[in-house]
Amino acid sequence: MTAIRPSNCAFSVRRALYRVFVSPRAPRFPVRSLAANWSWTVVDQARRYAKPRAPPRPASLGAADADDADERAFDRRYTTAKDVERSGRDRPPQDHEITDPQIMVIDGGATEGPLAPAYVLTKLTSAESLRMVRPYVPADAKAGRPHAQLAVCKIVNKRDEYARQKELKEKRKTSAAAKPKSKELELTWSIGDHDLATKMRQMAGFLAKGMKVELMLARKKGGKQVTGDEAADVVRRVRDEATANGAREGKPASGQVGGTMRLYFEGNAKAP
Repeated sequence: MTAIRPSNCAFSVRRALYRVFVSPRAPRFPVRSLAANWSWTVVDQARRYAKPRAPPRPASLGAADADDADERAFDRRYTTAKDVERSGRDRPPQDHEITDPQIMVIDGGATEGPLAPAYVLTKLTSAESLRMVRPYVPADAKAGRPHAQLAVCKIVNKRDEYARQKELKEKRKTSAAAKPKSKELELTWSIGDHDLATKMRQMAGFLAKGMKVELMLARKKGGKQVTGDEAADVVRRVRDEATANGAREGKPASGQVGGTMRLYFEGNAKAP
């Protein structure tokens, strides 16, 4: 990638006035706080960023926006983890979706900033993209975080990032397929012999497919009341049927006999 030359910033009266009256009031984000929390390897930067102009001042806010800004206690344009969750997307913002006035940028391993996202985007090629990898973290003195931490964004190659995300998705899919599925069956203490046999056949079918089965026994509202011995007999028959079908209890039963009780069955592990 061709290194980008920093643009020449001509000193002007306007910039001098900005430094005197505006710059001292602008929030300062110490870069050292980022280094203390992240362990990136610093390498030679692929491009050099000239110092960009300060981000534009926010336009006047409406009543609802002003209330939101007061509640957040920081510029509402900054994107927090909660904002990402509420966005409806399954990923953090990228490129022009990034509304933060300032961000830290990872480019080839090195970190630079604070920088305005719009400025960084002007330095990218058509094959590159700016992706947020960690949202903005507000200052919280009570949590031992006296300074806010700017969002961290990374410059990536679109094709390489697409391949990486595709690989991650395949790994998650494989992992989910390998994880045993579970089924839940419900029985009443007053269940008849025929219905119990039907439920046991269902359980045997689930176990044969490698599923885990959670079986719940409970009273039926308005149903026949059973004695303690009758309830204990139902539990015994369920366990005997599970054993006969090559199942075992994956963890101890919970609840109480005659009340609400749960039993957890799974297929026996195959010998290597």
